[in-house]
Amino acid sequence: MPSQLTVTIAQSTVLNAISNILAQLIDQRNKSGPFTLNTLALLQFMTYGILVVPVNFYWQRALEARYPGFPSRAEISNLWRSLSLKSLLSFAWLRSFVSSILGTSKDEDALPLQKDKEKWAPSRRSGLHSFVMKFFFDQTLAGAMNIVLFVVLINFLKGESVGRVWELVLLDFRPIMNARLKYRPVVSTLMYTVIPVDRRVVFASACGVIWGIYLSLYAVV
Repeated sequence: MPSQLTVTIAQSTVLNAISNILAQLIDQRNKSGPFTLNTLALLQFMTYGILVVPVNFYWQRALEARYPGFPSRAEISNLWRSLSLKSLLSFAWLRSFVSSILGTSKDEDALPLQKDKEKWAPSRRSGLHSFVMKFFFDQTLAGAMNIVLFVVLINFLKGESVGRVWELVLLDFRPIMNARLKYRPVVSTLMYTVIPVDRRVVFASACGVIWGIYLSLYAVV
């Protein structure tokens, strides 16, 4: 029976192929003549996908191991209640939000940190804390990592030199990150509230077919 990583690579590769073909269709729709598939570009994009899937697969596992669990309905309900107009005006929402993330109660807040270090351990913190941390790292560290990997790998596959690849990293990082931040927060919210850890890379690939089209067009399919 194939491993979960193998299944994830296979599924993500199919989705990446679909996004690249759609990108080629979009790119050539205004050109005269029949559609011609750019096989080399398709293979380059699929190869890039195969190389980055294991990185993201183990990243998601490591992130879940460090910050396990999902926010509970009670935590979400309490957070929404804390965002009432009265609470916002009194800044009570800030204390409620911090307490929810840290997994503390009013009684626990009164205890000095030195007297009860165990309650600050990751395994004892709330599901909301886990969600916030995973969301934060997905938008920052993982985002930067994946953008650099995309620019580096896709251009190496095209035969660019090391110097040219570094120039492209500096040139392309900001516009790609800006585009990523327009869609990724929604995907991350779903990933870290309802999607099991071993399905997150495939889920992101499925949600990212449009993102894959963008990357394919950015790479000049």
